[in-house]
Amino acid sequence: MLRKIIYPHTLIVTCLMFVLIWVLDVIRINLHFLNPFNETIRDYEITDIVYSRLRDPNIVPDERIVLVHWPPPSRDTLRMMIDRIVDAGAKVVALDITLEDRKNPQTDSLLRKSLTRIENTVLANVIDNLDEDGEIFRTQSSCDTFFGDYVYTGFINFIDQDSSTIRYFTPKERIAGDIDCLSFAAQIARLYDPAAAERLFKRNNEVEEIFYAGNEDQFVHIGKDEILDTTQDLRSRLDGKIVIIGFLPLDAWDKPGLDRHYTPLNTRYTGRNTPDMYGIVIHANIVRMILDNKYVNEISFWVNLLLTFIFCYFNIHLFYQVFRRVSLPYQFITRFMQLGEIILLFFVVALLFHYYRIKMDVAYWITALLLTFDAIKFYDNGIRKRIPLLGRIPYELPPAAKPVKRTEKPEEPAKEEPKNESPKEPVEKG
Repeated sequence: MLRKIIYPHTLIVTCLMFVLIWVLDVIRINLHFLNPFNETIRDYEITDIVYSRLRDPNIVPDERIVLVHWPPPSRDTLRMMIDRIVDAGAKVVALDITLEDRKNPQTDSLLRKSLTRIENTVLANVIDNLDEDGEIFRTQSSCDTFFGDYVYTGFINFIDQDSSTIRYFTPKERIAGDIDCLSFAAQIARLYDPAAAERLFKRNNEVEEIFYAGNEDQFVHIGKDEILDTTQDLRSRLDGKIVIIGFLPLDAWDKPGLDRHYTPLNTRYTGRNTPDMYGIVIHANIVRMILDNKYVNEISFWVNLLLTFIFCYFNIHLFYQVFRRVSLPYQFITRFMQLGEIILLFFVVALLFHYYRIKMDVAYWITALLLTFDAIKFYDNGIRKRIPLLGRIPYELPPAAKPVKRTEKPEEPAKEEPKNESPKEPVEKG
């Protein structure tokens, strides 16, 4: 059985390949350039095409989350909107707005009174000044204590992963003084559904990838004028709901770049030039993900390393067989094999993410695949022929020697010995 699986030279080339990849990783060469699908775009990932091209075209807005557009800077208008929303029976009121400074004392006092009318109010803050160890933020800002000390707060920072595309968020961060500060979306989810937030925290992930349900069309949104229109009964639309107030222009012709970000839903996933989603919608997507318990599950590093080794090993064996048996068109054949395998990997990764929300990192897979052709030629023509020990190793393990069966000869029947009869004496005649 092992003879059909273990090939000595294939195993040696695979180990050398892993050493080469490790060296590339240590010297921090960006492996993205080895991926033909994102050769020029650092922000692009294979799973982006799932969001931008393979999403369900049916739009079913989430009735639990209502987005309300607030055109700054009038705090008096904001106060009136909050009063109307609270009167309509909203369960959680969250403001994706930074109330940084105190302005008019009377207006600010009335606004704080409106914010404290219900217990489940969340204000946005910003955490900054990360310490040298990269573990604790020293300060919270962008929310004046005049408001923040009376309600819940959550940080609205998005993780910077050397990419302009917003893919990740942190559920909570440690603040100076050993205080855990929840993210804006996690705080909203905790107040609306504590069990859902507990499931999030039990995952024990410092960073979670955002599973995007869609843009603003996947959520109920209401304009300022509808909120302030006293002739409308808002209770049927807001009772028991999460209401997030923030900057979200509804007019197609009025889409300023304020608080807009790149996301994987951008239909131009190559050569992007226009941010596609407002911050309030990104927070709504995170809240929906927490409430629905729909998380992106990434394969662990060690499992992915094992799968990479298996893929690399059998791929090298396949290429080695072509190299040994077909000399002249070897390069032509292997290049087409590489292209076919890359396309196959592309669809496997996309379909796993689309149907099961499983994300695979195939950067090392593609790296090994693209280096296989040259690695085999270099090893077989260079290393193996110059090291006598390697030259004596066979390409395949020799078959196991068959045991010699000992056959016993059948016993021959014993020959009867002739009877020893005494000769008769002649009778003398008288």
